[in-house]
Amino acid sequence: MRSLVFTFTALAVGSQATLLLDRNLAYRSPFIDHPEHGLDTTSIHARHVQHSKRQIIDATPFKDEHYPNFYGSDFSNSPFVWNGGLNFTHSVASGDPFDTSVLLWTRAVPASSTGALPDQSVPVCVSFKISTSNTLSPVIDSGEAFTSYDVDFTVKVEATGLKPDTKYFFQFSDCTNAETVSPVGATRTFASPDTPADQVNGGKPLTFAVFSCSQFQAGYFNAYGFAAQNTSADVFVHLGDYIYESIGSGGSIGRAVLGRQLATIHDYRQRFQQYRTDVSLSLAHQSAPWITTWDDHEVANNAWKAGTSNSNDTAAGCSFSPSGACFTDRKLAAIRAYHEWLPVRQVDTHDLLRIWRNFQVGKLLDLTILDTRQYDRDITDLTYNRARKSIWPLWTIPHPNRSIMGFTQEKWFADTLSESKRREAVWRVVGQQVVFSQLNGSSFRFNTDAWDGYRANRARILDHLYNNEISNTVILAGDSHANWVSDLAHPNDTTTYDPISGDGAIGVEFAGTAVTSTSSFRANIAPAAADVISRQLVDINPDLQWSEGSFRGFFTLTIDPQWLNATYYAMRNITSPNTDGFASAEFSVKNGENKLHRPVAGGKVNAGALKVTVP
Repeated sequence: MRSLVFTFTALAVGSQATLLLDRNLAYRSPFIDHPEHGLDTTSIHARHVQHSKRQIIDATPFKDEHYPNFYGSDFSNSPFVWNGGLNFTHSVASGDPFDTSVLLWTRAVPASSTGALPDQSVPVCVSFKISTSNTLSPVIDSGEAFTSYDVDFTVKVEATGLKPDTKYFFQFSDCTNAETVSPVGATRTFASPDTPADQVNGGKPLTFAVFSCSQFQAGYFNAYGFAAQNTSADVFVHLGDYIYESIGSGGSIGRAVLGRQLATIHDYRQRFQQYRTDVSLSLAHQSAPWITTWDDHEVANNAWKAGTSNSNDTAAGCSFSPSGACFTDRKLAAIRAYHEWLPVRQVDTHDLLRIWRNFQVGKLLDLTILDTRQYDRDITDLTYNRARKSIWPLWTIPHPNRSIMGFTQEKWFADTLSESKRREAVWRVVGQQVVFSQLNGSSFRFNTDAWDGYRANRARILDHLYNNEISNTVILAGDSHANWVSDLAHPNDTTTYDPISGDGAIGVEFAGTAVTSTSSFRANIAPAAADVISRQLVDINPDLQWSEGSFRGFFTLTIDPQWLNATYYAMRNITSPNTDGFASAEFSVKNGENKLHRPVAGGKVNAGALKVTVP
């Protein structure tokens, strides 16, 4: 033990002093080039060195008076690196796989039998290793990283030098005690961008499990556990609302959230800590890599570029801020906590708010992840502006300068679609937050908080697909707390699009229900009652082919060069931890058809309402 502590002390005062801090990406992401917002590892190192001098400087000339501290007056008991024990309190996770690297994550909290924990001057050292074997031998990559209270004791490192399209296993341990280890996690890399489509994933279909909207107080996160244990998902994709900023008692299930409505970095960290105690969520993170994006509730309800429903840095000032924080401070705190707690890469060091990014998975597909909520979204329905009728003209007239994503992201998205076609990827799968297709409700009211509130922006994207003959585009959505499956076409254009045959469509949308959040039809609505509403909706909306609004759950996409198949799963009970679920509907898209394959869902579903039931 003595030699190990000395090794780290020597390293800390050497020229490579900040290496172990910098290796933990949680310190720098997403503020690498913005020290005024982020954490300066040089300053943190200086704080540690100031403490470590007590370990390496001859104390003979000095006289220390006794004063209370964690270790008493004898500084020799105060290690430069914490060696009093660690708890890996939230298991492990991985995410954002490339062809030769993947991010690994854990949380390492100091533990002590005496209750004496380190002060801010003592870092925690964690080591990691990754292997193609679950025995973790041979080791393909390994290393060490520091963490501390500055980043909520989270650790996010990049494992590099990996083989493409390969499954891996990884584990963290305490640098000062190799016997203290985390659970073993499973992850994988993607195929190299130039890998032929029929060779991706060893020639087997690649499966994504897709989730959204997991509210802690609304129920147990059984969908995650079901996916981990009962599907062959290779990668988990989360489309947002991973956490919610709101509070609640959990009602009859007693699943109350801690703290208050989120406003500060402490608030957001506490909420992540609590969410990640859910057994199913922990298992899902341990089982496969995740690719995530945020929706609104990672910050606050109905977020847009200058505010939310109740905290706006606008002419309204902070009068809509019961949490005690204005929007800008709240958003920066939320983004920092998000990057600490999730294995997500920082995309652009000069753009700390950018989460939109693209994954090239061989020639099989491009997985494009958008941000239609936080990045540069024009004003949305904030409830209070609904009464002033200031929001309604914005959707009744398709203003050309109105954007749900901002014009920088919109141009990047169009270029990414075109580049995907140019490089001859078979499929283009687009993960984003809100329902893209037009949804006219039974009361003839549109949801202006979705793409229906940004009609010109939607038209530009559809025009780009049609005009450039970009085939095999599949848009994913969450947010709505219900299931929707649609052909992609210009809304109400039944002259070029046939709702029965699907001819004239340019792609498909799969929108999924929530993991737990309450149905948008109404709370606790029974399947039969929800199906009545679904029947009305599929009759009203030409593009909409299936609707279901009772069950909580998720869906999977299984992709090979010829077919993309979507299977929707419904959880029967989220009031207790279980894996009681069933497949509610299955859909297919054939390469080159640009529509749902007919008969839609094979003409039969186990829940909800179909528009087309016969060929």
